[in-house]
Amino acid sequence: MSVRARRCGLLPIAIGICCLGTASAAEPAAPIEPSQPATAAEAAELHERSLSQIEARMQALKEALAGRELYRDALYAELERADRDIAALALAGHQLTAMVAEQRKALDELDGRRKAAAERLREARAALAGLLRSAYAMGRGDQLRLLLDQQDPNRIGRVFGYYRAIGQVRAARIRDVERLAGELTRLRREAEAESDRLTRLAQRQEKTRQRLAAARAVRAAIVDGLETAIAGDRREVAALDADAEGLRSLIEQLRRKAEIEAEVSLTQEAIAVRRGRLDWPVDDTTVLRGFTGRADARHPHADGVVLAAPLGSEVHAVHHGRVVYADWLRGFGLLLVIDHGDGYMTLYGNNETLLKDVGEWVATGDVIALSGDGGGPGQHGLYFAIRHHGDPLDPGAWCRRSKSG
Repeated sequence: MSVRARRCGLLPIAIGICCLGTASAAEPAAPIEPSQPATAAEAAELHERSLSQIEARMQALKEALAGRELYRDALYAELERADRDIAALALAGHQLTAMVAEQRKALDELDGRRKAAAERLREARAALAGLLRSAYAMGRGDQLRLLLDQQDPNRIGRVFGYYRAIGQVRAARIRDVERLAGELTRLRREAEAESDRLTRLAQRQEKTRQRLAAARAVRAAIVDGLETAIAGDRREVAALDADAEGLRSLIEQLRRKAEIEAEVSLTQEAIAVRRGRLDWPVDDTTVLRGFTGRADARHPHADGVVLAAPLGSEVHAVHHGRVVYADWLRGFGLLLVIDHGDGYMTLYGNNETLLKDVGEWVATGDVIALSGDGGGPGQHGLYFAIRHHGDPLDPGAWCRRSKSG
């Protein structure tokens, strides 16, 4: 099972282990500069300041986002009005185009009627001119001759009446034709004026439509930019919200941890006071290899004890403290070291897995690892040792007799 490297910049641990007499086999961890606050309370305070900054940034973003959304909505309303105006102008332009076409058609019809009336007028005038020439040719003498002629006076009267009637009819027809021609000319002038007016109106409306379309394009571009900015703001707000939620959870954990630290520092005894009363780290076990005080190549664990522990058994902290080392070390497998203060440390080796990490606080009896056989060939059972300022102490003198064999 691969384990993430977990080390602490406390060299006395590695130094103490190397004093076992197997320095060539040990791999001491490189020191790492401490970068985190010393206590959970300080860490919580630091993260609370970060949370306040994130929340302030989030609030500012939300206010800016609300303003942008209001502006975008106003632009959308303007776009809707522009679209409606453009649609109305387009419809009016279409109708005006149809009206101009109808007007042009009416003008063509009026031109045809005017030309026909002019032709009739020309013919009537020609006929009247012929009649006038005939009457003039007869002269006053001819009229006297007709009166003195032996012909029938009634016939002569009818002839004169005929000339008069024809002249009157043709004169009336000429007047009608002239009136019609004048009316057609007037109508044509009015139709041309109306056609020109409609054309100018259509041109003005087309220009207005073009201006509205240009303004709409500008607003649409602004809206696109706003939508992009709003989407970016929303993503940033979501990311900040996730960060803030994570910080809140971390702060809550740190607060609970600070409470535990405070309670531990106030209520629990120092490990030195509990000499002879500590529980062994594993339950119902026997000491397979006892303490001699000196470790060598043949007995690398002689500065501690090796306890019988089935594979996967729970390993408990014998006293409260803080994890200062949690990593693999040659000859000791997965090793976990707890600092109990006042120079006292306890070591737990040959584990199958470690359940605590560097910097974590543990209480008396907490499960910190599962036992294994990872120390190397022939290394079975849990290695347990106690140090005071690096010097090995006999665990049998510190733990309850009932737990040893």
